[in-house]
Amino acid sequence: MKATVLTLTLLSAAMQHAFAAAEPVFPALDPIVVIGTRTEKELSALPPSITTTSRAVLDDEMIDDFRDFSRAEPGVNIRQNGRYGLSSVSIRGLDSNRVLMMVDGIRLPDAFSFGSYLNSGRDQVDFSQLSAIEVLRGPASTLYGSDALGGVVGMRTTNPADLLQGRGDVAGQVKADYASADQSYGAQAAVAFAMGENTLGLVQVAGRRGHELATMGTVDTQKYGRTTANPQDTEQRSALVKLQHYLDGGHKLGLTAEMNQKSVDTTMYTDIGAPMMSSVKSSRAEDEQTRRRISLDYQYTAPDQNGWIDGAQAMVYRQDMATTQKSFQVRQQGKVLTPNWSRTSTYDQDTVGINGLVEKKIAGAIAQHWTLGAEWFQSDLTELRDGTPSSSTLNVRDVPKTKTTQWGIYAQNELSFAGGQFTLTPGLRFDHYQLKPDVDTQFSSGGGQAVALTDSALSPKLAAAWQVNDMSTLFAQYSAGFRAPNAMELNGSYISPMGYAAIANPNLKPETSHGIELGGRFGNSALGGSIAAFNNQYDNFIEQVSVTCPGNALCVPGTNTTYQNQNISQARIYGAEVRMNWQIGQGWHTWANAAWAVGLNQTNDRPLGSVAPLKAVTGLGYQHAQWGGQILFTAVKGQDKVAGEADFKAPGYGLVDLIAWWTPRKDLKITGGVFNLGDRKYWIDSDVRSLASSSANMDRLTQPGRNLRLSVDWKF
Repeated sequence: MKATVLTLTLLSAAMQHAFAAAEPVFPALDPIVVIGTRTEKELSALPPSITTTSRAVLDDEMIDDFRDFSRAEPGVNIRQNGRYGLSSVSIRGLDSNRVLMMVDGIRLPDAFSFGSYLNSGRDQVDFSQLSAIEVLRGPASTLYGSDALGGVVGMRTTNPADLLQGRGDVAGQVKADYASADQSYGAQAAVAFAMGENTLGLVQVAGRRGHELATMGTVDTQKYGRTTANPQDTEQRSALVKLQHYLDGGHKLGLTAEMNQKSVDTTMYTDIGAPMMSSVKSSRAEDEQTRRRISLDYQYTAPDQNGWIDGAQAMVYRQDMATTQKSFQVRQQGKVLTPNWSRTSTYDQDTVGINGLVEKKIAGAIAQHWTLGAEWFQSDLTELRDGTPSSSTLNVRDVPKTKTTQWGIYAQNELSFAGGQFTLTPGLRFDHYQLKPDVDTQFSSGGGQAVALTDSALSPKLAAAWQVNDMSTLFAQYSAGFRAPNAMELNGSYISPMGYAAIANPNLKPETSHGIELGGRFGNSALGGSIAAFNNQYDNFIEQVSVTCPGNALCVPGTNTTYQNQNISQARIYGAEVRMNWQIGQGWHTWANAAWAVGLNQTNDRPLGSVAPLKAVTGLGYQHAQWGGQILFTAVKGQDKVAGEADFKAPGYGLVDLIAWWTPRKDLKITGGVFNLGDRKYWIDSDVRSLASSSANMDRLTQPGRNLRLSVDWKF
């Protein structure tokens, strides 16, 4: 039988594995990424605003979650909350739903929060399942539509071929690890198999248990004023199943099922005696979040270039996310004891969608590479707040049930001149979106009123590249981004008996951005680097404003304050990013990354507090056939640009991390790390943003001191 695509794939992977074992240096092959064009492309041909992190790097640098990832990636940050954990990734100063996050080309559910007892973040991925993480910085709506205002984080899960790598028909992996910062331990197991020459499969499961993340606080009291972390028990479970079948003629079918579940139980000592909560005598929380998805995908690679198309992709999927967050308290006001005070907040987002694209290369004096694509998805959102004792302010929705539908079509053409020395890539996308609220008694009983929304957006892009020589390529691009208002921003409504209210805004416009970027890539994997300078303008930011009542037409009768989301801000963020790598020789290598940005709210001429301060990470590593290690240095400038004059300014800090690995036998790898080697007390800016500098409890938000990690990885 003729060699199949599967056979060639496994042979190629086996050759790469053999060469890596014989000569332990950084891979010379140019990484293949998808996020930049939605088709496979070598990283060196893409602007420096696009980066990729492989599974090997995730393992070598012990990157197990988004906080670890941001540690190694200047310009990418994530916020952390003591109770709710990691929330939303930030790119170049924009976070939350202004950054599009995807797994295998499927959008993660939105971040959502309302009040003190509901905060659903986007840390919904188990890093043990990932084969690579790709980041696109800057506006990217031409290819990705709404939410790609600040950039895109694209994650790819493990494929069967990643484990098989020429090992035969069955291969697997077992990995266990421990981290002292939260006293957590985890394990994962994966098995990949080949059935015949054309069918591959993968089953992967993982679990983790731990406790609260340590702080550098020393006050261990069981009430407000505590600066050590609240006691916490955490548990995470995940599963990934894949089946892939290769057909003659370049066709491939794939079926993927994925589940990620996380539960956290917290004793909330810091609620006891807190300002505005003086009646609280005890407090605990039970939070759980589950995301499930199933997808069917199709890929086609033409055997030759004589057909109408050279390649095609299509996917249909369903994804469900459910968040339940419970708070239980004992309250006492005077002599009145309420032993069963509780709040149960639920937030569900279910999505179905389909997307696809075709590509075609046309040879000639001006070569062309067309990419045409389309996407449709529909999300159903449900939120509810309930609790005890029963009252008129419970069993209500703060946002109505909402069906959001969006579809988009896009086209991109890479034009190559002078044998590929110059390329010009125009692109354009049209998006149409619609929000339909379903007003029921649980929403209207709280005083809410809702409006529907239908709108559309055009997102253009123009990129240019000049390959100066074999070692240097210069880039320039203009790109646009937009984000449609979500259900909470449009229709979040609530009238409180305490004298305040939130109301809908039928006039909300989408947030938009326009960005210009210049940069270049230089050298190669032995000695090289990149530099990028950017300037992004943002319009119609959606922000919640408060109106003092009475005296304003927006005021709800009987309230002192009325809140509404409005388009008010114009903002500008500009900055630069630099990366370098050097394969020194004899197993030694070094690298450095740095990101600097400045943000300005042009409405009030104040700094944008969401922009992180200057950060640089550099490392020196040694790699031998059986052992290796690296030392990493992190330097962060103190935050001196905050949105409010009284906001806390996180001081600068420097960290030293040390990681080493050893392979005592083939396919067995032991990795250990010491992090914050100097036991430095420090804050991460995103965690303390907008908090008052006068707070006496800031030590509660410090990061762990010196901490250890250990992992054992066996492949068979």
